[in-house]
Amino acid sequence: MKNYIFTHVSLKSKKAKRLLIALSILFITLFTISIVYFAESYMIQPYSIYKNSRKLADIYAQIYYNTSVKPSLLYDYATTVNYSTVYLSLAERVDYIFKISWLIYNNASRGSVVNTNFTLEPRMTINTPTWSKSFNITPEIIRSKDFIIVKGFFNISELEELIKTIDSEVKVNSWRFDLNMTIHFNIKVSYSSGATASYELNPLLTLSFNNIYNLLTFTTSGLVASYTEDIQKTIENTINLPLGFKINVSNMRRTTTITTLTLGAMSIGLIYLTLKTHLTPLSESKRKFLRRIIRGKVDEHYFKIVIVENPYDFENIARKYDAPIIYSESEKKYYLVIGDIAYVYVET
Repeated sequence: MKNYIFTHVSLKSKKAKRLLIALSILFITLFTISIVYFAESYMIQPYSIYKNSRKLADIYAQIYYNTSVKPSLLYDYATTVNYSTVYLSLAERVDYIFKISWLIYNNASRGSVVNTNFTLEPRMTINTPTWSKSFNITPEIIRSKDFIIVKGFFNISELEELIKTIDSEVKVNSWRFDLNMTIHFNIKVSYSSGATASYELNPLLTLSFNNIYNLLTFTTSGLVASYTEDIQKTIENTINLPLGFKINVSNMRRTTTITTLTLGAMSIGLIYLTLKTHLTPLSESKRKFLRRIIRGKVDEHYFKIVIVENPYDFENIARKYDAPIIYSESEKKYYLVIGDIAYVYVET
């Protein structure tokens, strides 16, 4: 009966090699995952800024005007027209109406509106190429809860006489001039939080007199004022993790920077150890044995067999006992015969 004794004298056991491979795979996997999250953390901004506009108030003005004219064939003998341009020689009087309305919105930060007070200042300004003068006027004012109406009129002949009087004082002749009728409207609002705010509108009606071309032209402007409040909200972005967990982008950057460097270094170390353990070149072991090899065959029935897994250990035993190495080419085995023990290294 064969008398085999299998004793592992290798300093690097199979379990240790398998453990190195498993640890290498584990750390490479963790390193790859860390790189993925590291890259993702730098593709997303740590914070998102959301801007929104919230309305505070809207003020609107509507301007109506009509011109009383001399009966003429040009205007089908009408006595009142509302054209934006009329012939100055036919115009006698201009009637105007300003209607100003407003909407004040409740505010989330200031609270609801509890009180409103408004003031208005009608004003007339005459501008010529050489001089300018403002006048206080007292039109009719109709007040309501949500709007006001300002009504008034201008006599064309009186305006022309006023212009001639001032022209004579400064010794000029104004062939054209503008009459600007403006309402300075201001509304003060009190909120439930105690905050106050002021909103205003300055609608303008301009009458342009041109004696050279005998034209009176009407234009309006400043009819709408909208007040808003810009709201900015900063939200910290997060990255979703497995099992429903979340982490802030800034924390993810710090964490993955550390883990990527650490796992990378450990992975390199484990790969080096694994390669050094498993990938010992066979040609190198053969080169060591060639100096002491005798080709032959050993009958294992007569010896106690000791399996040596590492070529370096096998070489060390040969040197220790100064024994020749016997190589069985058919079985691809190396033998060291020392007494009744045969040390065997199997070529892989």
